[in-house]
Amino acid sequence: MTFLSHGAFRIGDGDAWAAAGARRPLVRMLRHADLTAGDRACWAALSAQAGAANIFAQDWFMDAALRHAGNGHDVRLAVVGHQRGPWLGVMPLVAGSRFGRWPTRIWRNWSATNQFLGTPLVAAPSADMFWASLLAYLDARAGGGIMLHFERFDADDPVSIALRDRCEREGRALHILHGVDRPAHRAGDDAEGRADAKTQGRLRSLWRRLERDHGPVAIAMADPARSCLPWIDAFLEMEAAGWKGRAGSALGSHPATEALFRAVIERGHANGSARLASLSAGGRVIAMSSWFESATWGHGFKMTYDEDYRAYAPGQLLMRDVRERIGHRPGMSFDTCVPRDAIHCHRLWRSQRTIIDGAVAIGSPWRRFRFDALIRARSAYAAVKTRFSGPPAA
Repeated sequence: MTFLSHGAFRIGDGDAWAAAGARRPLVRMLRHADLTAGDRACWAALSAQAGAANIFAQDWFMDAALRHAGNGHDVRLAVVGHQRGPWLGVMPLVAGSRFGRWPTRIWRNWSATNQFLGTPLVAAPSADMFWASLLAYLDARAGGGIMLHFERFDADDPVSIALRDRCEREGRALHILHGVDRPAHRAGDDAEGRADAKTQGRLRSLWRRLERDHGPVAIAMADPARSCLPWIDAFLEMEAAGWKGRAGSALGSHPATEALFRAVIERGHANGSARLASLSAGGRVIAMSSWFESATWGHGFKMTYDEDYRAYAPGQLLMRDVRERIGHRPGMSFDTCVPRDAIHCHRLWRSQRTIIDGAVAIGSPWRRFRFDALIRARSAYAAVKTRFSGPPAA
């Protein structure tokens, strides 16, 4: 075990462990840079088997994320699998020395910028075994850490449910710290057919106005057989010209975020996962959107529009087309990956996906006592802050 200068900790590179006397798989902590060809093959195989519900956890996306992340060297891939056998699950972890305002040692799942879901890549039939092995590992080897802090888990995913069930059976504390409902479509849910009539009428009217004022309106999908580089360049240029560019939050404002966007769009386009759409009026592209699709789930990624056409809501017009395309896929669910306050999306997508953050106690009884005390202190502080913050401004 080694310790970093700022008080965080890490497992030694290549560390492997299995609970003594237990028929549990091997747990290894691997650096991304140290993965062998065999490791990468196992990662790809697990992605093909278990990556449908979270395409952001698949090897091709996560590999690009780790390559272009400034803190990627601090990440360890917690791999659970049998000796010289396939991987049962993998979860990127990073050590920390704080939990909010409180200094304490923790582990948390790592996600890249613009990665909108953090549920780990785990074969569903092996989910209980994955959590049993990983939690036992952290109990024994976490170097004083008191919790596993997880963020952006799908509350209804079998992997998340397995974590809750495992903690309940072990009497291990698990606290849900935050939850949010994102606009979504669920396969087999007929609520989409009852989409808000007023919203639909408004968007049809905007489409007609746009066509009347600027010429024929069309939506085009990027050809999978052709290079996507022109689409990427046009997207980045359009986004940089808008409010995000002025605020310095556009993808192209930072080399790392631009490199990640380019890498995942190129890889997703090459492997058939990415969908790249453009909305044009009179031959001029005024909105662009990207999303990813697996066999059963789609995930929204990035959208931009030309602000000169703001009055026509081009982004919403493009989103309506995405919804209609997904609606024609009977077995497809879709997570918009947009914030809760995106009211227009709630009107187009009538279902939801609940995303949660939480904390799981790890370690010895003493460390679990400290975990409970910290959670109580956090709750008490939040209650006091709420009580004395006063009524919200009008």
